[in-house]
Amino acid sequence: MSPAGPAPNGPGHLLQRRNGTSPVKKIAALALLLLSVSGCAAQPTPDTGTQAAASLPARPSASRSIGIAEDGSHNATDVMFLQMMAAQYAPADKLLELAASHSTNEQVKQLAAAIKVTQADEYKQVQAWLTGWGKPLAPDSNPALHAEHGGLPATGQKEIDALAQAAPADFDREFLNLLLGHQHQAVEYARMELTSGVQPQVLEFATRIDSTRSGEIPMMLKLVG
Repeated sequence: MSPAGPAPNGPGHLLQRRNGTSPVKKIAALALLLLSVSGCAAQPTPDTGTQAAASLPARPSASRSIGIAEDGSHNATDVMFLQMMAAQYAPADKLLELAASHSTNEQVKQLAAAIKVTQADEYKQVQAWLTGWGKPLAPDSNPALHAEHGGLPATGQKEIDALAQAAPADFDREFLNLLLGHQHQAVEYARMELTSGVQPQVLEFATRIDSTRSGEIPMMLKLVG
């Protein structure tokens, strides 16, 4: 998918609409936009998330050194990519739940709710692939294996607990910076897959991850201010 330029009815406009549309409809519409919008190992902390998001890795070249498996078979990169994504979803879900209960910014709450819907559907698909292939959901815990594609997910319980205790005036900024770093990592994982994966459906999924996360990042940077 090609990056979509600014439009009067784009995501930013939707976030700022103030009409009679119900919050549920707004969230559903945002979720659809996040699925269609197109567009390291910096640890996602409130101090580093913005810098990490500002230095996205380059998109893979159109010319790949490895072919696509037309028979639908998969390789180790396909498995690792899905495992890394699976490991991302649980901490992301906790961050998004905190936004629902702690944020005082309606735009932040709507964006978080839309991302939560989108990622819940993604996780189901990731589980189905890995289970169908007889592979564990968890990635190998050896950090050395992940050094070249953003590292293991760095948002842990420590960061989530600290966010839950953030002062109300600081919550939105700290939440957005954590989520920026988290989504930046997802872009790195997707671009690893797009460089070396072979399974056609997983490559399509990685393209969608790259596009949605790359689209979310500038929206969040704008909200950080």
